[in-house]
Amino acid sequence: MGIWASIKNKLRRIVPVPRTYLDKKLGDMEKENKRQSKVIGDLQKASLAQTKAIEELKAFIEQEFRRRDDWPVRNAQLRTEAAGRPLWVIKCPAPEGPVKVRWGDYAYAVTLKRYLDRLGVYTVVDTREDWGCEEDADVVLVLRGCHFYRPDRRNARCLYIMWNISHPEMITPEEYELYDVVCVSSNYYAKCLQEKVKVPVLPLLQCTDTELFYPAEESGDDQSAVQAKGDYIFIGNSRGVARRCVIWSAQNQLPLKIWGSGWKAMLGQNKGMVQDTSIENSQIPDLYRSAKATLNDHWKDMLDYQFVNNRIFDALACGLPVISDYCEELKEIFPDAVLYYNNKEEFDDCIMQLETHYDEIKEKVAKQWPLIREQYSFEARARELLKIEEKYRHTKTAKQQGEL
Repeated sequence: MGIWASIKNKLRRIVPVPRTYLDKKLGDMEKENKRQSKVIGDLQKASLAQTKAIEELKAFIEQEFRRRDDWPVRNAQLRTEAAGRPLWVIKCPAPEGPVKVRWGDYAYAVTLKRYLDRLGVYTVVDTREDWGCEEDADVVLVLRGCHFYRPDRRNARCLYIMWNISHPEMITPEEYELYDVVCVSSNYYAKCLQEKVKVPVLPLLQCTDTELFYPAEESGDDQSAVQAKGDYIFIGNSRGVARRCVIWSAQNQLPLKIWGSGWKAMLGQNKGMVQDTSIENSQIPDLYRSAKATLNDHWKDMLDYQFVNNRIFDALACGLPVISDYCEELKEIFPDAVLYYNNKEEFDDCIMQLETHYDEIKEKVAKQWPLIREQYSFEARARELLKIEEKYRHTKTAKQQGEL
């Protein structure tokens, strides 16, 4: 017998009140006791959570103090390691720690560093936590995506270059004016900005790492081992919106495999399409070389401003057919190697073309490799950046001497 049942039986013998009244009072007492126990439990949980949050905040503050103490030492160390080479710092918007490998911007920065280093530059990649450290750099190159960076003008020698690779709608003309040079991943938008800002604006489109993304035949692999498996693939997060090509694929029961977060809840009974919430950049090339085709779309502002995303170049470099939302600038680069859609009817037509003329489409894709390798590789972009630095370094020096 429970404790409350035992108390009720004893009280009924000694308290001269109706049974229903006594049961109600005792029931109320029991509920109040449970409520108080729950409140106490919640307070204990809240106290533990608060203690944990305080400890995490203390650790973060201590880490930030250590980081800032380390910055001056780091500056001298990097100059020593550079050994007379130009010191470039790439400001990457990815956070530090293991999570950074899930950021496309981090893979982008690390790859660019590799090619700059080969061209005689000593390059450092700063994740977002170290954006306040200038390292006495000769050049600070900011990969401008979704985070704002303010150039530190205390280093008068430093040349500040912005490379706007995404989210152009977030950037004001005033922010562009903070830099010595602005590079934009769109020919169309570069021309628009040239009429709006005083700083030099140059087109510098996105690119691919041709040492990682390349056709299967370039590797010397047995071609029978890299035949398309018949899978359509999509790499990208849901962004909290129903991205059209994925939703249409689910409606059509297309054999689509997805790598990205936020999809299971959105796809419901089709959540089996989701393979994982993310995929590391190093794993993507083999996936591209073994799939049938990839779906692609752009952020709305990137489409509006004609920014071609780098996944296009990655996939085509691997010889993988691409079905993408229509982008005028992309169409100019690859007029017939990409299948384009504006609506569901056109998307369905792209699937039909791929299913009926696959070999022909694969042949058109394969012909893009020399163009991508020569004009849309990180090596090509690194060489362009060095030319940009040389030109505008001279311009900056001339202005400074004129001011003196």
